[in-house]
Amino acid sequence: MAEQSSPSSSILSLPIELVYKILDNLDDYTILCSIRDACKKLNDIIHVYPRYWSLTNLNVYCKGIQSEGAAHLSYALKYNTTITTLNLYANNIGAEGASYLTSTLSYNTTLTILDLNDNNIGDKGTRYLTNALKQNQKLTSLNLTNNKIGADGIHQVANALHTNMTLTTLKLSGNEIGDWGAMYLANTLKNNKTLAIIDISGNKIQSKGAQHLAEALQTNRALTALNLGCYCGRSNNIEKVGVQCLAEAITDNEKIIILNLNYNIISVEGGIYLSNALRHNTTLTEFNLTYGQIEDEGTRYLADILRNHRTLTTLNLANNAITAVGAQYLANALRDNAILTKLDLSSNTIGNHEIHYVAETLQTNNTLTSLNIQHNEIEAQGIKYLADGLQRNTTLSIFNLVNNDIGDEGAQHLANGLRNNTTLIKLNLLSLVSTAHGLRPPMLELHDHIRQSNASMRYFQTRNEEAQDQVDASVDDTV
Repeated sequence: MAEQSSPSSSILSLPIELVYKILDNLDDYTILCSIRDACKKLNDIIHVYPRYWSLTNLNVYCKGIQSEGAAHLSYALKYNTTITTLNLYANNIGAEGASYLTSTLSYNTTLTILDLNDNNIGDKGTRYLTNALKQNQKLTSLNLTNNKIGADGIHQVANALHTNMTLTTLKLSGNEIGDWGAMYLANTLKNNKTLAIIDISGNKIQSKGAQHLAEALQTNRALTALNLGCYCGRSNNIEKVGVQCLAEAITDNEKIIILNLNYNIISVEGGIYLSNALRHNTTLTEFNLTYGQIEDEGTRYLADILRNHRTLTTLNLANNAITAVGAQYLANALRDNAILTKLDLSSNTIGNHEIHYVAETLQTNNTLTSLNIQHNEIEAQGIKYLADGLQRNTTLSIFNLVNNDIGDEGAQHLANGLRNNTTLIKLNLLSLVSTAHGLRPPMLELHDHIRQSNASMRYFQTRNEEAQDQVDASVDDTV
């Protein structure tokens, strides 16, 4: 019987151009972990294969490699000198897989971004990784989101950050670090001089944990972004006392530019504390208070600060029980404010007639580029006010009116208001704009009218698939 040749021998008998074509049809992970090192000659070919030696971003998203695949990958990356970004999102590598990656981080000198989101590594796996972090001087971004990490695991991370001087971004959302974990991180932040972005959303942190973090912010001079909000339905539970401490901390902080407190129990009093802090803060540019329940009274204080604030460009006040009264406070503030570019007022109860306060502001405001007022009980009359405002507006490019019952009459008002508008590029409409069979005729007419008269319009969104197909087909014809 003739001796059968190995697959690698068969490949090696082919011209190198054909070998390259075979490699062209394989993904990066297969080439790196299965084909490479099959034999010396094949290694030599791969090393001069253009896609291999130019590979900098390895994406192994949701491939199910588990711990065994992590072992192969660790070996391949140990001395790799090209890959700078590794995405292992959703591969269930577990603590064992994390232990293999420890070897990579200890020797590899090029990897700067590591994404281990949703890998079930737990506190044990985190301990392995942090041992490597103490030695690694290249990694700048580490994503450990949704990994069942508790306070013990974060304790290990915090200890590693005492010696690690390169990590600038740490994402830990969707874990369970709690107040103890927040305390461990806070103790590290008091002395750490490199970490700039921390995401600890959805971690069961309460007011006590917020107090620890606030103490750290009073001395920390590196952190620029802090996310204490909600992650995939999991939230923190910071109440009035914790909010007050955070407010006091950002009063004189000169580094924080992004603060996310969404889905915490801010309350009216918390809104007042934060407003007073903004009066003195000179760096914050993005502020998210979604579902904070600051109500009209808290909005009044915030609006008063907005009149003269010189850095805040993005403000999210969605779902805050703001009525027409609060809308009037904000509208008055926006007449003087020349900095804010994005405002989200969705899921409040501004109402149909009272939206005219916002509409009047659109006529004179020259900085707002994105406005979200979805789900605010706005009907045709309210749309007429807004359409009148859009006639004179020259800056708004994104407008969200989802879940407002604008009807056929409202569609006509919008068409008239946008007749000469040349800046709006994204209009999002939903609720009664479509039927099971696509856009209702008046709404389709509105779309056609906008496409014909407004050359800048690029996105006209609905959520009904057939309706969106109609829109997309029209866009394809006109863009």
